[in-house]
Amino acid sequence: MASRSRSRTPRAAAGALLLTGSLVLTGCSEDKQTIVDRLPTGAPAPSSQPAASGRRSVPLSLAAGKARFELHALSRTTPTTVTGRFAVVNEGDGPIHISGALGDQLNDPDAGNILSLSGLGLVDARNQKMYMPLAKGYDCLCSEAPAQIAPGATKEMFAVFPAPSAEVQRVTVTSPGAAPILDVPIGTGPVQPVPGQTVDASTPPTGSPRVPSLVVTSTGLEMGVDDKGDQRAVNLQSDVLFAVDKADLTARADAVLRRVAQQIDASRGTTIKVDGHADNTGNDAINQPLSERRAKAVADRLKTLVTRQGVTFQPAGHGSSQPIADNGSEEGRRRNRRVTVTFPKPPEPQTAAPAERKPVNYDSSTVVSSGEISGTHGLRYEINGLYRSGDGLAVLVWTIKNAGTSVQSSLDFDRNWLRYGSAPGWRGPSTRGVMLEDPAAKMRYWTLDTSYGQCECSLFVVSMKNTLRPGESVTVWNLFKPPADVSTVDVSIPSSDIAGLGAVGAVARGIRIQ
Repeated sequence: MASRSRSRTPRAAAGALLLTGSLVLTGCSEDKQTIVDRLPTGAPAPSSQPAASGRRSVPLSLAAGKARFELHALSRTTPTTVTGRFAVVNEGDGPIHISGALGDQLNDPDAGNILSLSGLGLVDARNQKMYMPLAKGYDCLCSEAPAQIAPGATKEMFAVFPAPSAEVQRVTVTSPGAAPILDVPIGTGPVQPVPGQTVDASTPPTGSPRVPSLVVTSTGLEMGVDDKGDQRAVNLQSDVLFAVDKADLTARADAVLRRVAQQIDASRGTTIKVDGHADNTGNDAINQPLSERRAKAVADRLKTLVTRQGVTFQPAGHGSSQPIADNGSEEGRRRNRRVTVTFPKPPEPQTAAPAERKPVNYDSSTVVSSGEISGTHGLRYEINGLYRSGDGLAVLVWTIKNAGTSVQSSLDFDRNWLRYGSAPGWRGPSTRGVMLEDPAAKMRYWTLDTSYGQCECSLFVVSMKNTLRPGESVTVWNLFKPPADVSTVDVSIPSSDIAGLGAVGAVARGIRIQ
């Protein structure tokens, strides 16, 4: 293999995203030996494949050409690793280019080459973890995507992941350029090497594990919840808890704090942080002490409501220094006026392992709802389906169409102002701003993030469709984790028009989670 530059392509410079998908594998070249310098190479092919996942195949929407993205097998090949075998199939009449569509998009120096399969992930929704391919230095313990795939050809690829805990028997497989594959069973035993593979996946490899936490965010009129790994942050709206410029709890606050106390009682943590925050109006000479008094008032009331013994509270105030929304709008300022209560997340109820389910067919010809995206000339959306996995995830599949007469570009649904500041940083064009709304509970459920700052949604990455000519379309996706008892939601899609920032572009109402 030719030597590679260590520079990485920023996501913001990338093109548009994809459709729906499976996962992938590519033949590994010789300098993959640098990843696993202590591993034997040229291992003989095992006599059988584990019937772990069966073949999953979904369309892959590229800038040009017709392709499919396939998952062939997923298996625990050692006690500490899971190996996946994948393929990309060129179904078109010309060569296709997939460079960057499957690689890590975060400029993470520990991820390996962006042109490899470093962007794949195994999602354990119950424990809110994602397992990404092992890497050693610049090299990913996975295949490198080919520069192009000839018409009619299939390119097989592989990736080796850190293994989830033994009780995790199914995962959801994600990638930057393809929609999730839900409810994939993890088998045991060897996986047939792909052509040219020099890594022996049956030997525990060395490498840096990358296991980011999932960030599950919901917001409501009274409170919002951010679950990040094993920590929960409950954001209580100050407008509900206090009168303007006051630190005395209102009558309405008592019912809200009782709900928080129930969660703390269900938690196993003993230290509870209570942090007061303000918006940027006024002066922090006033905001800082007010946020401190409000945090203390909430902590003092929770002490009387929590029944579990040995719990201590740590109140603190931060003024306007830690916004979670855009202070340029009234809605954003309302969200920033808050008291946040942070504690270990209560354990989820034990449930039976999900039954074998028929693989979801992400069929873009099925239209559940459609409408125009306001503020964006000529763009229309179609909701193709909202599907729940056995472990509580929900994947939204929807299509953007150019129904106008001019070329549309910069498809960007990441800039919705309600989302500002809730992730570590803006990582380039994506569909992150799309959310599910439960009108009855007055709650909004946001697209999942990871603790690395990557949204679990369509990323408009290199080699994907970044412009729509008149009549063209692209099918995209978002991953959520709504409460198990929520069966019908509204889907809010922000405008991608820069002039339309701050307004939701369209709402599809009454979408059933299948």
